Amino acid sequence: MGDDHMTTDQTVTSSKILTIVLIKGPYASEAVDMACKTALKAKQKGYIVHFFLYLDGTWNAHLTGDKNYNNPGDWLRRVLRKQIEVKSCERCSIARDLTEKNIIDGIYISGSSDLIDFFIESDVVLTFGG
Repeated sequence: MGDDHMTTDQTVTSSKILTIVLIKGPYASEAVDMACKTALKAKQKGYIVHFFLYLDGTWNAHLTGDKNYNNPGDWLRRVLRKQIEVKSCERCSIARDLTEKNIIDGIYISGSSDLIDFFIESDVVLTFGG
């Protein structure tokens, strides 16, 4: 895969940009966990990471309460604590009655033009849940 391939002992020497697009909702698969773990590891390796919730992936931002089991909302809060930008598709959110008042603090609802900008800026784009 060349220089863009990350292994556990490599660190990105220049600021590469990774965009993660999550399209799977919570509790349907491990897509949320894998996307968040990938974002956290990439950030640790020196990547600039953008995280975009799209389609049913927007439901993950709605999990604001604590759970006694694996909680995708907790994973997203970990991502936010590492200064990773998380945005949620505006049209997808509106269709699901999600607003910035009923989603995790720090996740912003934005238009698809932001996703296009993420694609243009990125060296690598990964989609989880497809």
